[in-house]
Amino acid sequence: MKLNNLSTGNHLFSQAKRVAALLLLPFLVTLTLPQAQGQKLAIQRLNPPGSAYAFAFGLNNGGKVVGSFTDSVGAYHGFIYDGAKYKIVTFPKSASFTQTNGINDSNVVVGDYTTADGLNHGFFLRAGKLTSYDVTKGVSTRIYAINDAGTFVGSVGNDGANQGYLNRGGKVTVFTVNGNPTEDYGVNKSDVSVGSFLDPDLIHTHGFVRDASGKITQVDYPGGIGITVCLGINDLGVIGGYYVDTSNVAHGFTLTKGTFRRFWVPDVAGINNAGVFVGGYTTKANKNYGFLTTPR
Repeated sequence: MKLNNLSTGNHLFSQAKRVAALLLLPFLVTLTLPQAQGQKLAIQRLNPPGSAYAFAFGLNNGGKVVGSFTDSVGAYHGFIYDGAKYKIVTFPKSASFTQTNGINDSNVVVGDYTTADGLNHGFFLRAGKLTSYDVTKGVSTRIYAINDAGTFVGSVGNDGANQGYLNRGGKVTVFTVNGNPTEDYGVNKSDVSVGSFLDPDLIHTHGFVRDASGKITQVDYPGGIGITVCLGINDLGVIGGYYVDTSNVAHGFTLTKGTFRRFWVPDVAGINNAGVFVGGYTTKANKNYGFLTTPR
């Protein structure tokens, strides 16, 4: 399948609606077909039946993908795609907003939903059973990723004043990078997590890697305009994310042992151990889709 005139804006499970544009800016970029032909990637479009807007955020080593979509009336639902069919996830208490963000190799799914009071709550989907989770009562909680040991990461906070957190064996560690708004997006089997934080100027965004001891290393793609976001990490330590270049164009990237590789797709939102990754894009005709990409 060929993708023409790709653009990215408020992709990534509609961050602008959920995190008050904490990490994503309303930029518009365009990618052309020659760039696509320059890299050997097998692309599969992801759009659940009836979706008006779709995006993918996570996948496991078995190839199951999770993401979210909007229906014809604007309600958000999560989805799980197993390579053949879609399963729709809607939290019963949600106020028309449910998102599935991560899945581990035991097929435990994590995400968040919004209630009528405007708060976000994390949730787990285990063996068909949905359970809610909050770090602190009365404060929005989101769960973005979970590893096979059950360690999970996300963010907690209201009105953009978000802090990242990691829950290991029931012990919650809440943190920020230099006191700035922080999101923790991905975690691997070694409890190494990745995410992003916003500078005090509310313009520049940096990625980070946080090791199991809590040491944080900042990540910036060379030659960008100061917008780098780390979104996922696999068990081999390969990080996926995106950055914005000086032409205001977003590019997905991977970071492996200090070496960056740029992709023509707008983001690498989740990546598994085989190097298969997922993300989202917007066409020039304002059609929004998730994608599953396999490097050849």
